[in-house]
Amino acid sequence: MEKNSLIACLFFAYLVLEIANPSWASSSDSKTFSFPEVTGWKQTGEIQTFIPKNLYEYINGAADLYLSYDFEELKVAEYRNNKKANITVEVYRHRTPTHAFGIYSQERLPVADSLEIGAQGYRDNEILNFVTGPYYVKMNSFQINPEEQEVLNSFAKKVAENLGEKGALPSTLATFPAEGKIDHSEKFVAIKFLGYSFLHSAFTADYELSGKKFRVFVIEGEDKNECGNMIQSYLQQTRNPETRAAEGRYTLVDPHHGGIDLYWKGKQVWGILGLDDPALRSKYLKLVEEAAEK
Repeated sequence: MEKNSLIACLFFAYLVLEIANPSWASSSDSKTFSFPEVTGWKQTGEIQTFIPKNLYEYINGAADLYLSYDFEELKVAEYRNNKKANITVEVYRHRTPTHAFGIYSQERLPVADSLEIGAQGYRDNEILNFVTGPYYVKMNSFQINPEEQEVLNSFAKKVAENLGEKGALPSTLATFPAEGKIDHSEKFVAIKFLGYSFLHSAFTADYELSGKKFRVFVIEGEDKNECGNMIQSYLQQTRNPETRAAEGRYTLVDPHHGGIDLYWKGKQVWGILGLDDPALRSKYLKLVEEAAEK
């Protein structure tokens, strides 16, 4: 009985400590995350936790999008100061840093102010969002006085510090040519690029050059064979006269997306959408190839 009582007391003590300073051990790495303490602000209520099966309870209507980016867990903390202003901190954990960047890129506001927080962040009025490693962090403030606006930056820096190393943006983004690229237009599409299941995912960036707007995409295959299968499936989808897929350039007419130039080399496929200038298409296909070889 004494032994059982001791175990019960130790378990109760653990629960008290965990509630007082809740931590989060990520399955993606061995680090532990705790919501920070910020002078003048106090956590209100308990930390909320959501997993894939109940994420809809918190973001009903957007849950499916997050799940498509391999969402694993969300923790939410709310803070209040003595002026009854509120800040909500949402920390979404995804399976990989690429998936965290992907969902961040889908929601990023191109015209917002960029911030050097985590791998990349931005600020727009009362919100501040950033991505760091496998985490996508969203912060919302309510009833913050103009002179207190910097508090969001303070919160973000502390959260980023507690999450550990910021990592870097996906290396594939470096293959997009700089000339003509629209700032902060890079995205990662996690499933069914262009609506096709055989194009499992892709990185994209928007461009504008000489009055022409177009999109460049890069698809990373697991190996050469997977990329070959993608090309073969696309040839069949577009009823192209080519019957065998081979490395090199293709010009296809997609019934849903119009003319598309793409190139397959090794375990990468890249291409151009929405550009009717053959010379410019050739130029950008070559620029991506040169960047990929560096």
